[in-house]
Amino acid sequence: MVVINRGRTTAIVIRNDGIKVTLVPMKSGKLSARTVPFSEFRAEWTETGYALPLALTTFLSHVMKWGASLEVSRGLEKLAARDRFVVASLF
Repeated sequence: MVVINRGRTTAIVIRNDGIKVTLVPMKSGKLSARTVPFSEFRAEWTETGYALPLALTTFLSHVMKWGASLEVSRGLEKLAARDRFVVASLF
């Protein structure tokens, strides 16, 4: 899921267990994950119409250039792998 906050920061949700949400806000430099309670996430962030595959490409390109924490790298790779599997099953 691609989300945006009031400060116009775009982020990708890499984990949501209904209690806590882990997201990766786009920023300059090395990317890091942020974990917030689900209620705070719902109050602060809203889903965008931005396509997940395009967002993943953008975030992964940023990681290749500037780096990311291990949690972010693994989370984005898992999301990309899951997205490829879902799209492949449609054809």
